[in-house]
Amino acid sequence: MTEEQKFWFDLKGWLLIPGVLSESETDAIKAYLYAGGDGYGGPAQELLDHPVVVDVLNEILSGWEAKEDYYHFRCENSFITIRKAGWTPGGTYVPHVVLPPQQASPMTYQCQGGKIYSGLTRVVWELNPVEKGDGGTLFLSGTHKAKFPYPSSVLQPDNPHMESYSCPAGSVFIFTESLLHASTPWKNPKVDRVAIFNCYNSVWAQWHRLNLPHERIEAMSPKRQSLFRGVYAHDFTKKPEEGGNRHYALNNRAL
Repeated sequence: MTEEQKFWFDLKGWLLIPGVLSESETDAIKAYLYAGGDGYGGPAQELLDHPVVVDVLNEILSGWEAKEDYYHFRCENSFITIRKAGWTPGGTYVPHVVLPPQQASPMTYQCQGGKIYSGLTRVVWELNPVEKGDGGTLFLSGTHKAKFPYPSSVLQPDNPHMESYSCPAGSVFIFTESLLHASTPWKNPKVDRVAIFNCYNSVWAQWHRLNLPHERIEAMSPKRQSLFRGVYAHDFTKKPEEGGNRHYALNNRAL
C-alpha cells in the first residue's frame, strides 16, 4: 500500500483501485456469477485473497508482519449483486454504518501513530464499468472519523453531500464500514451492475455469522483457508510457538 493510498484512505474512508483484473479474468468471473456462482467458489474465489487486496489489508487490518502460510485477518462474509436498470435498494438506501465512530468498538476505524486500523472492512469488486450517476455505492467521505452525531440532513437518501465514483470493469474499491454509505437505484440500461462484496475483519473480532460449510473451505488452498479460521488471538493451552491462531481446521473455524 503506497503512502498516497494510505493518505486517501485515512482522509476519505474509502479507496478505489481501477482496472485490477484483466478482461479475461473479469469475463470468467461474470460468467460464473450469472450461472449461479458465489464469491467463495470458481474463479471468484481468487478475489478473496487477490494480491492487490492483501496488500491493502496487511496495512489496515493485520497489525503484524505478513506471513507466507497464513493471513493476519479473516474473511467473514461475501455476497454478490447483479442489478439491472430499475433495481431499487431497500433499507440500504438510507446512509448507514455498522457502528458509528462515536461508539468505540473493535469494528470502528482508528488511526494512531501513523498506523491505520479499519476494524470491519468491505472490499467490492466491480465487474462491469461504472459511471457516476449510474447507481454505484455512495459515500459520505470523512464520516468514519466524525466526532459529533450525524445531522438529519446527511441521513437522507441521495443527499448532495454523498460522493460516488467512475471505474472500468475489473476495479476494486475498499472502505471501512464506519463510513456512512448507501445504495442507490441502478440506472444504466446498457449494462448491469455486477459486483462482489467481500467483508474482512481482524482475528479477534467478528460481525457476520459465516455459516460456510467446512467442505467448501477444505477445498481451498491452506493459506486461503486461514481466512476462515476461528476468532481469537491466542490459546494458552498450546506451546508458545503454537499458541497463536494461525491456521484453519474443522475444530477451528469461524461460525
